[in-house]
Amino acid sequence: MDAAIDNGFKPPLKSRNQVVRRLILAFVGLLGLALLIGLLAFLRIAQGLDEREAQQSRFHAQSALTQLQKNERTFLLTHAFWQAAYDHLSGTVDTRWAYDEDNIGASLYSDDGYQGVFVLDDQGTHYAMVDGQLSEQPFAQYTPSSSRIFESAHKAGEQDQAASGYMLFAGQPALFTAAVIRAPSQPHHLPGSRSVLVFVRVLDASLLESLGRSAGLAGFATSASQPAGDGQGMLVLQGSGHVLTWHTEAPGEQLLRTVLPPLALGVLLMLGFVALIARQAMRTSGEIDRGHQQLALSRSALQTSEERFKAVAEAASDWIWETDADLRLSYLSDRFSELTGLQVTAWLGQPVTELLDCDTGKIEHWLQGLAATAATGSLRCQYHDHLGQQRICRLSARAILRDGRCHGYRGTSSDITDEVAAHAQIQHLSLHDALTGLPNRNKLFRYLENSENAKALLMLDLDNFKPINDSLGHPAGDAVLIEVAGRLGRITRDCDLVARLGGDEFIVVLARPGKQPEVDRFCARLVQALEQPMLVEGHTVRIGVSVGVVLASDYPGPASDLIRYADVALLSAKQAGKHTWRYFSAQLNAAVLEKRTLERELREGIDRGELVLHFQPRYSVDGVQVASVEALVRWQHPQHGLMRPDQFIGLAEESDLIVLLGNQVLLDACTSARHWPLAVTVSVNMSPAQFSRSDVVRDVADALRASGLPAHRLELEITEGVMLNDVEGALQTMNALKELGVRLNMDDFGTGYSSLGYLRTYPFDSIKIDKRFIQSLGRSASDRSVVQAIINLGNAMGMTVTAEGVETVEQLALLNDDQCHEVQGFLLSHPLEEGALVLLMQEQMAMLP
Repeated sequence: MDAAIDNGFKPPLKSRNQVVRRLILAFVGLLGLALLIGLLAFLRIAQGLDEREAQQSRFHAQSALTQLQKNERTFLLTHAFWQAAYDHLSGTVDTRWAYDEDNIGASLYSDDGYQGVFVLDDQGTHYAMVDGQLSEQPFAQYTPSSSRIFESAHKAGEQDQAASGYMLFAGQPALFTAAVIRAPSQPHHLPGSRSVLVFVRVLDASLLESLGRSAGLAGFATSASQPAGDGQGMLVLQGSGHVLTWHTEAPGEQLLRTVLPPLALGVLLMLGFVALIARQAMRTSGEIDRGHQQLALSRSALQTSEERFKAVAEAASDWIWETDADLRLSYLSDRFSELTGLQVTAWLGQPVTELLDCDTGKIEHWLQGLAATAATGSLRCQYHDHLGQQRICRLSARAILRDGRCHGYRGTSSDITDEVAAHAQIQHLSLHDALTGLPNRNKLFRYLENSENAKALLMLDLDNFKPINDSLGHPAGDAVLIEVAGRLGRITRDCDLVARLGGDEFIVVLARPGKQPEVDRFCARLVQALEQPMLVEGHTVRIGVSVGVVLASDYPGPASDLIRYADVALLSAKQAGKHTWRYFSAQLNAAVLEKRTLERELREGIDRGELVLHFQPRYSVDGVQVASVEALVRWQHPQHGLMRPDQFIGLAEESDLIVLLGNQVLLDACTSARHWPLAVTVSVNMSPAQFSRSDVVRDVADALRASGLPAHRLELEITEGVMLNDVEGALQTMNALKELGVRLNMDDFGTGYSSLGYLRTYPFDSIKIDKRFIQSLGRSASDRSVVQAIINLGNAMGMTVTAEGVETVEQLALLNDDQCHEVQGFLLSHPLEEGALVLLMQEQMAMLP
């Protein structure tokens, strides 16, 4: 038609009308087909909405039941794994202790809602309490599932867990939890208890209503038969003969009733518009020229876009590549030559597999997988630059798909050689002591858990070390520790392990210790080796060593128990006059009783308000302006005086006290910060134990509401242990904390297993470099490189970087040169009482213009 118009020829009017009429009829037919397809799709969407609503309601109901069982098992274990319960319930039941003293008595019914509490063993029921009253009826009289519950409790007890499930109790569906009664410290080689503690909670209306609210569902009820109609969700309560039902919404039906009437009206209006458009069809020929003009403009815009892409590609920090379907390179940006030193022309037409290599798989298989899924992926590869040196890069790629076929691949390549090297250095330091190079606590525990050979564990504590530190300074103390590490390495075998726990404490693990006389000879040789004089910074010094020994063959158990036993033996050696060794024995275990006494006193002390907060300022890197404040807890013990956190935090983490203690510290810190003269951030350490045992998001929200502190002024310091305990759960909790508005700080960065990975996954605002790296600044070039790498990484990710443990002017100057953001340490300020902190802030405010 265009050719005819250009030649001055116009088709007859009748022919043009016929063409338009056919086009209109074809359009109306396609429109009707599209409307039919759209209606069917709409109906399918409505059906899918109803199905998804039913699935989501079932998921929420199942999650509510699962959480209820988890809470019930946790509560039961606090009664079953209890020394007193083991003493009074295992074997002959002490009814006076159990019921009259209300250890497992009527309060479990009145306060906790348990309709049944039973103690069973192989001979039957030895204790029964139903609805808060003692009962003479055996457990089997109330439920046909007594034997099943008894066996499931013993099976779960093999893993130190409790069993839970559903049953029919006195004709009503109920939830049971059961666990073997045992002593927490019962040796593993002694036969276990056969007594089982059972708690029964009837699924009554009030409990179901509470479950429904937690799941966001209405109409929770139990039934002996399945629901007959629509609008009802259902879960089978296995073992009870009942099902759980609830009301489900039907959003699809509601959508149909809401949308179909106006949609029908819209279709009618559309048909009217089609008739109107038909009248205008003859006028469209004039727009053809404008269409040609628009096409020319589009071509010009496309050319501009291509030029813009080329400019961006050449300016990017990565190099861009493209291959054909046979994986031969068809394009390389100019940055390829700048970054690799290789010539673009030499590699065009060559297979990409000859340029790049991957240790974990073949590049061609990986690319074919991307083509099959139409996805974008990344792969770590290696190549050799123009000097022949191996470089590591991150290859990003996507298939070029047209008409359902793969015509090649394109992507980018980023050089990550330095990043990989820095990560490897950090990983090494996470398992080794930065000062001595010996394995640290992390590697020690790995070794003990993986070692299957008989072994002896020796805990060493240096005698007369503190006077050297005080008189000659920390550099001399560090030199002594390095010399001790060297001497221990020389008197041990390759199969043994020497580790440093921290300070002047070391661990020696003998893989094949032999009998006790052989261990005695080794200990004598060890004491003699460390008592030899040392030349430190021009001074001759002498130290001694006290040793605690535990033989794993005599006291088998996990690594934590062995270290605790050795620590008890070490204390005995020090009390015996030092410079000697002592073996762990059952008589030495009195230290455990002392720890229990301290635990009781700590619980009472929290209630009496004996916790005291001190505050250590964090300064801007200039060392002048207070940027934030870290809250540090102390315990004002009535007899022992002011106790540091390392004397009682570990004890709290081993019990349920850590949640109570942590919430009190959080509330006190927020309340204090609310009234400070400077509106700076207050930083509170969050224990991994507290993170896993309580609803941290709720606790933080409660503290902020109670204190009135703005959320952005609260920072939570979180160590890697939080992520190791529960990867997915920790991520959800941290995202919820971020939604509250608080800041998250990764504490002791660089000492964990995969800190870099955590920074990319978890929503941290800031990182704190571990003080072990800072203390080596100025003496260790490798540690300076690691610190610089961490600072650069924090800057690249938009995070605030804090260096802790700054004790010298030289360290502060180096951190200033490396553009660290904040610093903290004794050089700038020791932890202060709140009154002294407020005076410091007032002095800073007076200095402000």
